[in-house]
Amino acid sequence: MKYAIVIDSVAAVPSSFIERRPFEVMPVSVEIDGELVPDTFDEQTLVDFYTSGQLKVKSSIVSSPPSANQITKLITETVAPKYDYAFCQTISKQISPTFDNFQMAAKGIAKKAREVRNGLGIEHSFHMNCINTGSTISGCGLIAIYADMILNKGKSYNDFLKIINMFTRAVHCYACVTDILYSRARAQEKGIKSMSFPAAFFGKTIGLNPVVKISYDHVTEPVAMKRGIDNSVNAMLDYAAERIPEGLYAPIINISYAGDLNDLERFTSYQNLLDVAQKHKVTILTGVMNLAAGVIFGPGAVTMGIAPKNQSVKPS
Repeated sequence: MKYAIVIDSVAAVPSSFIERRPFEVMPVSVEIDGELVPDTFDEQTLVDFYTSGQLKVKSSIVSSPPSANQITKLITETVAPKYDYAFCQTISKQISPTFDNFQMAAKGIAKKAREVRNGLGIEHSFHMNCINTGSTISGCGLIAIYADMILNKGKSYNDFLKIINMFTRAVHCYACVTDILYSRARAQEKGIKSMSFPAAFFGKTIGLNPVVKISYDHVTEPVAMKRGIDNSVNAMLDYAAERIPEGLYAPIINISYAGDLNDLERFTSYQNLLDVAQKHKVTILTGVMNLAAGVIFGPGAVTMGIAPKNQSVKPS
């Protein structure tokens, strides 16, 4: 099966996967204080941006999802000439219209793709499918990576859809942010109800950093509150290490960091997670957080995508 997995750039897929696997990425437009910032997967460029000091609580940040026209252009000009199947995955439609835009675009893509492929002498029909992952950032990225894994094993079209639709409901995305006032401001811009300003201000004043769980359909809840970002991230990593021996629906944990990946080594629980993962043949993937996600969660934020068989336990 000649397939491409089409994602938008909020999904945390390490750049190494983007380069060597059949991923196609739809950029997300980001404006900071009225200036358009080019979307990129270059990790050093992203690290330089996160350490530049451009992202502030009072910054005005506007991110625009890909339009139906942009989606049509990508599929017909880039995907259809090279692949027979396009498996499109979007972040949760609860927070972005990207899924709806894909659905809108799909109505006209079939005819245009057929015309393009006929012109190239390709007889095989073109198929496009789009799913709402119900997740974001590292969770969305984990779903995309797992999709590539099972398609690469030769699963049929129908079997793939059945497996991936079940898998999306098992994926949890966890997030730890360095500045809760910053993340509250970004949530306010998107019309997302967050904690009150007094609560966020008090939390920042005494150095509290929550661990936030984002499950299917973007159901969001703080599950732990720690003093300091290091303790917050360590609680999240300890949770992951404890879930590995119990079993995962995919032998992968996907971590995205808005900063230099070498900084992950400062978290005392990170090496333990690597050791437990190696013992149980689980892959720990790490990547620099993409721009469209990083501007929302802020520099120094860490997110993690995991699909634990034990769904009831949370970081503590």
